[in-house]
Amino acid sequence: MNEAEIFERFVELTIKNNEVWLLQAVDGMFAMTESADRTSFLAVWDLKEDAEKAISDEWAEYSLVSMDLKEWIQWLNEMQEDDAWIGIASDENGKLIPIDAADLLRILVEAKKQQL
Repeated sequence: MNEAEIFERFVELTIKNNEVWLLQAVDGMFAMTESADRTSFLAVWDLKEDAEKAISDEWAEYSLVSMDLKEWIQWLNEMQEDDAWIGIASDENGKLIPIDAADLLRILVEAKKQQL
């Protein structure tokens, strides 16, 4: 799958399953990654199985946490105010696809409206 297909699947499954998956450390912090230009991304997955595969190396001590869509949308709303970025759905190489929290919020809200 290419990045566009992965992103479409992420939106579709997040709406359909009404949840996203994150990795959380014992201290309550969530798994983050950083790009070469030092932009930080909150890592998030659409499928539990994909998130479980990410529990290794630097995230070996993290645990799997689900978040319902309503809470996730609230988080995105707060994160957009901070100009935060999200890294979604690992591709086959474990790479996260970056998206601005505000853009993801807008896309998810629109997709949810279309579902109703």
